[in-house]
Amino acid sequence: FHSKHIAPISIESYLNRILKYTLCSNECFLSVLVYFHRMSQIQDYIPSFPSSCKKNKKPFIINSYNIHRLLIAGITVSAKFNSDIFFLNSHYAKVGGLPINELNSLEMEFLMLNNYDLHVSVEELQ
Repeated sequence: FHSKHIAPISIESYLNRILKYTLCSNECFLSVLVYFHRMSQIQDYIPSFPSSCKKNKKPFIINSYNIHRLLIAGITVSAKFNSDIFFLNSHYAKVGGLPINELNSLEMEFLMLNNYDLHVSVEELQ
């Protein structure tokens, strides 16, 4: 998820863009926060991409270099899980400003980091 550069768009503007063009529900955004919390608990993260980083086990850290990618990947995953109607990955990639193949890879990594467990209980929301 780590980018070489910090994205030039603020997180607030990026979230507004996502909201405007994906029509995600509040549940979708809340689920992403729960997924982020789960991911922040990972202590032995081994990045899948690029493969040269696999040797370095370290805690998963959310920062300015990965937050935008995490957000669009999380919204993509959450929308597919929580909504009956969602867009194709090509649409989410365009909204997020990423190539489709990169979003596809990020989506898979996001799912792996959450152990493919996308259900959010009421207790987790409190």
